[in-house]
Amino acid sequence: MSYTVTPFEVASRLSPEPVKVRFVCLMPGISPRHSDSIDCYFRVNGRRVVVAISCATLAEIWTDEKKTFRDQQLVDIAAEFLKRTLRNGFDDIVMPGRVAEGNLVCQRTFGEDDGEGTQAELIVAGEEFRTLARELGYL
Repeated sequence: MSYTVTPFEVASRLSPEPVKVRFVCLMPGISPRHSDSIDCYFRVNGRRVVVAISCATLAEIWTDEKKTFRDQQLVDIAAEFLKRTLRNGFDDIVMPGRVAEGNLVCQRTFGEDDGEGTQAELIVAGEEFRTLARELGYL
């Protein structure tokens, strides 16, 4: 199945150049990373970044509101989350060691910085996910 996310650029507080972002794929996090998440893979200036959507949050939304999300909706939410995160200055992906003060995103680096391994994992969960879903008209 293919999903539509037009490649985009984001102006960031920490980077003098626009950050280029391209969606790669969506997959369950359990098999590649043993994570209870739905992972949306992006390339940010050529480096792999994962936006991990918490399955616990999706289960809570189902329990509370009997609402499920299509894959395309999850990809849209992840892309919007990544845009906002980069705009707000989470540029450890682009400029290692520089993270805007007060950023609540969890970041991890995996493997060598060779362009093939994942450089960052951004987790979207709870109220933050719900807010994005509402703003995009999915909740």
